[in-house]
Amino acid sequence: MIIGIDVSTVSYGTGVSSYTLNLVRNLIKINKNNTFKLFYSSLRLPLPQEINALSKHPNVKIYQFKLPPTFLEILWNQIHIIPIEFFIGKCDIFHTSDWTQPPTSKAKTIATIHDLTPFLYPQWHHIKVIKAHKNKMFWASKECSKFICVSKNTQKDLLKLYPCVPISKTQVIYEAAEDKYSEFLKLPKTSQQKKQEVIKKQYGLDKFILAQGTREPRKNLNNLIEAFSLFVKKYPKTQIELAIAGKYGWGKDVDHHKNCHIKVLGFIPEKDMVALHATALCLVYPSLYEGFGLPILKSMKVGTPVVTSNVSSLPEIANNSAILVDPYSVKDIAKAIEKISKSKILRENLIKKGLENSKKFSWFQTAKETLNIYEKT
Repeated sequence: MIIGIDVSTVSYGTGVSSYTLNLVRNLIKINKNNTFKLFYSSLRLPLPQEINALSKHPNVKIYQFKLPPTFLEILWNQIHIIPIEFFIGKCDIFHTSDWTQPPTSKAKTIATIHDLTPFLYPQWHHIKVIKAHKNKMFWASKECSKFICVSKNTQKDLLKLYPCVPISKTQVIYEAAEDKYSEFLKLPKTSQQKKQEVIKKQYGLDKFILAQGTREPRKNLNNLIEAFSLFVKKYPKTQIELAIAGKYGWGKDVDHHKNCHIKVLGFIPEKDMVALHATALCLVYPSLYEGFGLPILKSMKVGTPVVTSNVSSLPEIANNSAILVDPYSVKDIAKAIEKISKSKILRENLIKKGLENSKKFSWFQTAKETLNIYEKT
């Protein structure tokens, strides 16, 4: 079987980037019989090293083009011409990105649905993003043989928004945190501590609460900052800081200058991410909507307790292993920060539950279930 996969999103350092890269890596690892054709296109961004490294496998072929995403959005989502086979040759299956839906000559198409916020909460997105996703889903709902949904909540949203898609064409396949997160706790204690000290020194941190994700409206960072400020007001002598990790995305950026306990770290390279999660007192992730919510699994895998929202997919992924809060309530978030920072017993209990919960998610299983869909489609 020849399987085509759009890997163009890998360059952007987002959750979708992580999903695409880890899925492809693990598909290639577990399957040597099929041929994988990886389509990559960007006008300015070079082919990611992680994708280029996959070319060493004899059953992997990479097709690189310098066509901008905006052009492909017009070509495939709007005009809907020129099949993917024109670019990568014959394939039996083509797994699309979350941005474009190319037509095919003969290949059956599969789409992964990460989240549907452009439809559910258009106020959080630029009009161009909304238009692109609407165009993509118009064709996907007509032409896709199967939809992979990263959570039951995402599956529910898809079926509600697109009643023309039968449930039989959908399947829930969870994402996962990379093995390197669980491997951190297998290191000798001295090695763990050394890595944590390096991270603290590098980012000017000591005792901190972590917030991780692209700085955009749905991440709810303004409510988190207000909640943390309430906590600091109640405990003015606290040494705890709030560290916000993630690049700026869109919308009004966070205003943190009024509180010296808050640090915006910006984009964190992947090599530092494991130790950053492992060093935090806890992760606070009060997102207003997530298709999956990968950061909570990253923290759970390294033994860091989690506070997250009681909406969308987050309770599903947290699975009774985190403190759940109303993300619209500043007081509720502040109360959770107080609880988790003041109670060692609570933290230890959440760490134990989180470690057990995180074992239910693995990229090996994700790839195995995805390959099964390819073979049965």
